[in-house]
Amino acid sequence: MTLAPLRGRGLWTPGLWSLDSGFWTLENHLYSYVSYRLVYGRGSNRPTIATRWIGFTLGLAAIVVPAFGRAQSPVQREAGFYRFKLGAFEIVTLNDCTIPYPTSTIVGLAPAQIDSGLAEWSLASPVGMTYSAFLVNTGTMVVLIDAGTGGKMSDNPGFHGCDQMLINMRRAGYDPARVDEIYISHIGPDHVGGLTTGTERTFPNAIVRAADDEIGEYIDSARARAAIDRASDRKAEQEWFDFQRSLFEPYRRAGRVRTFTGDVDLVPGVRALATHGHSPGHTSYIVASRGDTLIMTGDLLHWAAVQFAHPEASTVFDSDQQAAATQRKRVLEIAAKHGYWIAGSHLPFPGIGHVKSANGRYYWLPLVRPLRGRDSRLRALRAR
Repeated sequence: MTLAPLRGRGLWTPGLWSLDSGFWTLENHLYSYVSYRLVYGRGSNRPTIATRWIGFTLGLAAIVVPAFGRAQSPVQREAGFYRFKLGAFEIVTLNDCTIPYPTSTIVGLAPAQIDSGLAEWSLASPVGMTYSAFLVNTGTMVVLIDAGTGGKMSDNPGFHGCDQMLINMRRAGYDPARVDEIYISHIGPDHVGGLTTGTERTFPNAIVRAADDEIGEYIDSARARAAIDRASDRKAEQEWFDFQRSLFEPYRRAGRVRTFTGDVDLVPGVRALATHGHSPGHTSYIVASRGDTLIMTGDLLHWAAVQFAHPEASTVFDSDQQAAATQRKRVLEIAAKHGYWIAGSHLPFPGIGHVKSANGRYYWLPLVRPLRGRDSRLRALRAR
């Protein structure tokens, strides 16, 4: 599978918004059109909205009718999950929780730069941080990318209210037993905690795949012992290894763990993309169908209000901050150049959108109209 650019795809398509309120639907259509034009301009060689929406110039009816007249919209927004059509594939964002996060976790920027980014989005610290997993239904396979917290972080008061991913998966019409494959971006507890329920596999029929650099030590006893012996705090390292092994061991015993190295095709339409830095084996996933491409970025991006404008900024959670910044810049450049969708576990729900390069920086164009900071961000996009 290659990173072929999108062909003949506008940024927004008819019937995109499937919400209960017709006025909300209309507002989102208009917002999408305006922001597209502000970013790409009249002289853009990208497909225009007019060419994608036959009759758009006839007036508002050409916007409203598609949204109400289709039996099944490409996008559905429900509390906790979001359904999106990518070519022939169905993508579902599964929210686990949203919790307040302080900007003190951002490193590599001056406080004034952080404040400026927040102000552009009409935000102030602490900011609501989204935790989401993504489900990909290819038509022949159901793939889950990351698995949520699974309640494994509930002893931390800051994560009270999490563990909603499985609930939202069922609400979206998917039983855990339907999941064929699980692809892990990295071993953060908020990404792998949901692999087990108690000591049992939450997804009994799934094969778990991850980079060998990420999970190899946790499924190989000899490598685990060597890593623990090297640690400066062996007790803490042992506890961490015990936690990780408790998640992967039920799948390993069942012969359902596979590792890979580098960039590899996993199933038709899904490819691993090594983006090491946030963790030693951090992996993004490229999903492609019928000319549409989406990059699942995992934890490359934590702070949308800051890291699109300043991809050099990292977080205290990046194990190799320089490598993480390098990979972040690389993926943003690819997405902006080719018009790919990107998705992120911590981007504002539903965490899907496009990236535009302008004015020597990147801008985030979310699939869904931002609930806050819309006007100031549009003004920033206008200043080209």
